[in-house]
Amino acid sequence: MRPSPELAGRRVLVSGATGFLGANLTQRLLVLGAEAHALVRRPGPDLPAGTEPHPADLRDVEATACAVASARPELVFHLAAAAGHPGDARTRAETLSVTVDGTANLLEALRPVAPGRVVCAGSSLEYGARARPMREDDVPAPTTFRGAAKAAATALALGFGAETGTPVTVVRPFSVYGPRERRPRLVPTVVDAALRGEPIHLTRAGIARDFVYVDDVVDALLLAALAPAAAGEVVNAGTGRQTTNEELVATLAGVLGRELDVRVGEHEARPWDTGSWVADTEKAERVLGWTAWHDVAGGLRATLAWLEEAEAA
Repeated sequence: MRPSPELAGRRVLVSGATGFLGANLTQRLLVLGAEAHALVRRPGPDLPAGTEPHPADLRDVEATACAVASARPELVFHLAAAAGHPGDARTRAETLSVTVDGTANLLEALRPVAPGRVVCAGSSLEYGARARPMREDDVPAPTTFRGAAKAAATALALGFGAETGTPVTVVRPFSVYGPRERRPRLVPTVVDAALRGEPIHLTRAGIARDFVYVDDVVDALLLAALAPAAAGEVVNAGTGRQTTNEELVATLAGVLGRELDVRVGEHEARPWDTGSWVADTEKAERVLGWTAWHDVAGGLRATLAWLEEAEAA
């Protein structure tokens, strides 16, 4: 289901609006006629034109409060978080500061504003590895530092909603890909290598993910802001189908219509790689009326079309 344009004219604040998912969401809000405001560390070229920036670092309590007071949002999408998986003490501390403390600071700044809905982007990493589809009522058991930080941020958001009466929804995206995504993430890495005619280095065979196209995740976020039944809930945003890395590259080869130089097992394995990582989608269908529109082939075609259009501009 595609969201109806019920956001026209509404003041909407997006944290992380220059990030991959945030920029796609903000662009859609503008298309729907919303008054888009962005809480960003600094405005830049990744901020969609027509968005009103409110510069603030979420780690700065006073700056965050001033930015929120200036934006006066009716709806809030909180997407800002530290990027990637931290590998040392410094980046782990930064992940906590941005993802956990930053969430707490934003929620504190929202208390006097009382927005009509707060939608937070969680992560499937909060679940930890499971041998079956991941359900929203699973007790979080993250196996990575990033997953633990995202789980803490989710707990803060839901606690804020319960305490203040503010409707809060957490959407947990699975492996999002599409326009504006950058290296070193898998899809832009293999697409770039394929278009350049370079070898594609993959980890060992059988590593699987639930790849979900970014426009579909934007749909889920928008529906989460509108659906009355979503208040106070955690909802997955995945396709319910998992694809191995080598299957994804084979699909890309089919979309491009040529063979690719694929070298399985030549990329370093990562601790979070697993052969089972897929969403249970029943709740998203029931609460949001949402299912993903794109399969992997359709999402890759749309990504390639966007790249061609961007290069021609």
